[in-house]
This record gives sequence, C-alpha cells and structure tokens, in this order.
Amino acid sequence: MLPFDPITTGSLLIMAASSPSICQIPKAAEIAVVPKTQELVIDTSRSGSQLQGQSIDTINPYSYDSATHTNGFMEGQIGMRSEVSLDYKQAQRMNAFCLWYDKVTIELNITPKIVIAKEVKEDRCMYKAVLNHEMKHVNADRKIVNKYAKTIGKKVFDGLQQRGFIAGPIPPENTQAVSDRMKKTVSQLIEFEYKKLEIERAEAQQAIDSLEEYKRVQATCPDYRSPIAASRSR
Repeated sequence: MLPFDPITTGSLLIMAASSPSICQIPKAAEIAVVPKTQELVIDTSRSGSQLQGQSIDTINPYSYDSATHTNGFMEGQIGMRSEVSLDYKQAQRMNAFCLWYDKVTIELNITPKIVIAKEVKEDRCMYKAVLNHEMKHVNADRKIVNKYAKTIGKKVFDGLQQRGFIAGPIPPENTQAVSDRMKKTVSQLIEFEYKKLEIERAEAQQAIDSLEEYKRVQATCPDYRSPIAASRSR
C-alpha cells in the first residue's frame, strides 16, 4: 500500500465577527479537510499491443518522425467533494429564521493505479525502471493533495467570510432558497480550487514525462528489446 501522510488542517474553528445583529452564530462553525488514498493497484494483465491505444494525458516529447511505444502509464485520479451542514433557529419575537454554517467537510481522494505491459513485467530490469518512473506520477499526485489539503480550508473560510457565515432574519418562504445558495457557494469555492489543482497537476505530470526522463529509463536497461519495437521493425 502506498504510504500516505494524512495532512488535515485540523478543524478550522471559525466565528463570524460579533455584532448586535438579530442573527448571531451560537457556536463555532467547523471546516474540516480530509485527504484519503486508496490502495495502490499495479495492473500487469494487458499486453504491450493493448497498451498502445491508450490515451495518455501528457504530451509525447519525441519528434514527429520517431516511432514510440507505451510500456506503462499511471491512470490514477484525484477527486474532491464536499458536504455542507447548516443549522437554524427562529429569530426572537419574529416569524423569521437565522441560518448558519454548522460544518463543512472537504474530502480529497486519490485512486492510484499503475498499468505496465505484461511483457515488461517479465523483464526484471525494465519492470523496475518503468515502475520507478510511474511511481513518480503517483507521488506527484500525493504531493498535490498534501498541498491542497493544507490550503483549501483557508480558501473556503476566506470565501465564506466575505459573505458572512450566517444569514437572516429570513422569512419562512425564503429559507430553502437561502439554504441552497449557501451550499452552492461552498461548491463553487471548491470547484474553483479544484480547477487550480487540475492545472497544477497537469504541469507536474508533464514535467515528469520529459524527453530526458524517457531516455534515462531506456538507458537503465540497454539490453531490453521491446516486443512492440521488434514487431514494427519486421
């Protein structure tokens, strides 16, 4: 299992600034960021020819007239989701309600999977070299998740602080609409952060798949002859 240091922000306890407003938060709201990782899966069930049709996210660094083949790839994903709990009470001496954030839970989840051609699996040197390369992709995802686990809670806090952590007094007929908007605001803040995560992740993954790195992997096992390359030369 891939080691993963669960980095959480702890629970960020937040309070709206006190004021003489009719609606005030009765207790601290909580923002919790929870990073998780699934067990690393290494799939060697597919042949080299089956891997050639696989769509790879990174850009091929070789020249256009170079014959290339895929020995393996990483197809893990980073997921981000949230859950928002609100609480409420009736405003004193009014037919209206106060509505506030009780808890916001943000979960970042990695599902790491490495696919290596079964012919490569049969060669100890090349299997180790390819696995080492693909683990760089897995560890890059881990680094990104650790980074955003440290910062996203504050980003959400700042976004909610700009809008206030509590709403009201709200007429009964408007409470559902306000509740929906408060939850949607959290989703939008998280989606914005996830877009930044995706861009940073793409840059990190592309940096790993450099021409220099591919040449290094090839040079690690100079005697290895890919069955795909051999079949193309016939």
